[in-house]
Amino acid sequence: MPQPSVRPNVVVLLTEVDSTLRDDYSRLYRHDGTVFTDAEHDLVRTCTPEEISAANAHRALEDEWVRETNEIHKALVDLVTKYIDRLPDGSLCSDIYATMTDEDYAECDRLAKNVAARNGVEYPAEHDDS
Repeated sequence: MPQPSVRPNVVVLLTEVDSTLRDDYSRLYRHDGTVFTDAEHDLVRTCTPEEISAANAHRALEDEWVRETNEIHKALVDLVTKYIDRLPDGSLCSDIYATMTDEDYAECDRLAKNVAARNGVEYPAEHDDS
């Protein structure tokens, strides 16, 4: 049976390589700082140009996802910050919804749901919808 030109396990290993400079140039490290095993080193040494391209494409997608996520977080913070100064002393964070325009309330809800989904958190709408 012919081998596939791109081995998913090799692509995954390549996406885990931390390219920051280290004291030990003879070892590969993951983003979390752990060292690749000898077997993983041997497998990476056999990677093909197609696998390198696939790993680069995957990392580009991850970078784009992170960039988009950061933009969504910033948009949510900017929107909420717009209303914080309008709250009277002693107010709760949830009181902010009552001060929002309908349009900003809908946008805040959309952004909060998106942030929660991207962070793997269930978004319970605890504020009053009235």
